[in-house]
Amino acid sequence: MFFGIVLGLIATVLYNAGFVLEKRALRDLPPISMRRVGRLLRVLCTSRAWLTGFFVMGLGMACQIVVMSLVPLSVAQPIQLAGLALLVVFSAVFLGERTTPRDWAGLGVLALSLLLICLSMEPARLGLHAGTGAMMAVVAGTVLLAGGAFVSAARSESRGGRPAPGLLYGAASGLLYGAAGLQTKGVSGFLAENPHGFLGRTLASPYPYLYLALSGAGLLLFQTALQRGRASIVVPVSSVVGAVYTVLAGTAVFGEPLPQDSVRLVLRLAGFGVAMVVVTLLPRQDDEPEPAVSTPALVADRA
Repeated sequence: MFFGIVLGLIATVLYNAGFVLEKRALRDLPPISMRRVGRLLRVLCTSRAWLTGFFVMGLGMACQIVVMSLVPLSVAQPIQLAGLALLVVFSAVFLGERTTPRDWAGLGVLALSLLLICLSMEPARLGLHAGTGAMMAVVAGTVLLAGGAFVSAARSESRGGRPAPGLLYGAASGLLYGAAGLQTKGVSGFLAENPHGFLGRTLASPYPYLYLALSGAGLLLFQTALQRGRASIVVPVSSVVGAVYTVLAGTAVFGEPLPQDSVRLVLRLAGFGVAMVVVTLLPRQDDEPEPAVSTPALVADRA
């Protein structure tokens, strides 16, 4: 399990580095909107810088598949969630953002979270399979919830509500990413059970196709969320909702047990809770003015 934690850290580094590369590329791209999906895809797919970031994130996701074949979801997801603290460092180095004592405190919390998770480790049965009916029911319910949150955010925005759209957009994208994470867990089960027949069994299952649909929709919605709400709200909310959803739904669907020892159980839950505390220590810009958007850009976006 120790190797799984180390690989989880590598996956987190790659994933957040990819996000920063994408964000850096987005600053130089024209305005995008989910209302014009074709144009959105064309803008992103023709940007070499954005594709580089997407490729790095893909490497992180590939590592995450292996991680989920080695450790339970209640271990893998806190590591990924705590990676938000690493995002602070990457943003300071590659995006020129100022690092505050609050940010360094987030890194300290990250270290504490990982320590608690390591102390909670014990030999445990991994959940390798989920019933197709149960998975489809969970995915359908999640898509409905995400759609409802997206519609509510759009309606709130049309009425001039400022805080609500960012929270709801972030929650909607987080739900879709969380449901996609369940498909990653399903694929990891094939890898853990029989590495030699991994590819064939994966392609014969619904997991890769559901993953592409859910993560693709989540990606498009997340880009819209970044455009509509503050990144300091959207990114943490999306990450927390996605991680919490994956742990809660995945533990139930795949039947993964929590530690039987009461002390280790408390340590595991504390590690998960501390990882979420990282979000409260991330930079907040709620009191700063919104960046001005030029009228021509809005006209072009609605054309």
